[in-house]
Amino acid sequence: MSLLKTVFEIIFGKKNAGKETEARLKRTITANEFVNVKDIMDEIVYSKDGYIFTYIKIKPISLELLSEKEQRAKGRQFTSEFSAIKQQYKLFSISRPVDVTFMIDNLNKLHKNTSDIKRKEVIMKKIHEVNQFALSGDILEHQFFMILWTAHRMDAERELLKQTNEIIGRFRACGSEANICKKSDIVKLFNLFSNPNYAHLEDGDFEEYIPFVG
Repeated sequence: MSLLKTVFEIIFGKKNAGKETEARLKRTITANEFVNVKDIMDEIVYSKDGYIFTYIKIKPISLELLSEKEQRAKGRQFTSEFSAIKQQYKLFSISRPVDVTFMIDNLNKLHKNTSDIKRKEVIMKKIHEVNQFALSGDILEHQFFMILWTAHRMDAERELLKQTNEIIGRFRACGSEANICKKSDIVKLFNLFSNPNYAHLEDGDFEEYIPFVG
């Protein structure tokens, strides 16, 4: 019986739902029951339907800081580098609350290193304001990623990693920073995709939250 069918039976009070199906809804549902992920090894994601994936994180370029001439030159450069790519890929951006960890750390250091009571009060007030600002989720930043994939077969991992590193080189040739996502980065990305309000907590133990099936 599917989880969705079980939900409908319990919501609408069907008599044959029974204790067993109710218990199924109450237990903790692992991430693997909602996504097509079988395992993650280093930089590669293995799906349940026989594919492998890599993820590239791309640092955005602010075109507003460039002149029109520089923008056109940058466009031609990207077109030249990426027009020859034949493998399939997807580009996407995702929003997350602004990470204020660095600012909070600096304010805490200032608070610790000052002995002036009035200054301490001002710093504590600022820390509270920054925390409220971050928790509100009103201000978001965008992160950009590229996904590459292929069918899982002999030597597929080596070939996919080679293609991924070649594309990273193309981004860097265009003056854009890009890096392959490691296992911890991928799990953070999955958390970000499913729950943006949680994903700013990036220093947690990701193994605790994402169990994997064997």
